[in-house]
Amino acid sequence: MKNYPLIVGTKIYYTGDMANQSAQGRIVKVYPPDRYCCGGSYDIEYEDDRRMTRRITPASFAPGPGRRFWPLGEWNAKRETEMKKFYAVKENNDT
Repeated sequence: MKNYPLIVGTKIYYTGDMANQSAQGRIVKVYPPDRYCCGGSYDIEYEDDRRMTRRITPASFAPGPGRRFWPLGEWNAKRETEMKKFYAVKENNDT
């Protein structure tokens, strides 16, 4: 996991789920490791004025299926790569 540890001010992208829409936000508090979370945890405040998400663990940022939280730069790079693949396939199918 290349962007760890995350620090206060790091921009985050939340992918959303069935009950919550996607959003961008930033880390506003970093908790040190404790008996509940050996890797520390983070509070995230969203740009769309919804409530904060509290005590997100580093595992929530781990790459894999169903990943919900991304450092914004990493999300943008992944999205750009996926869009390039999509348009390459589309162009091949249009010809």
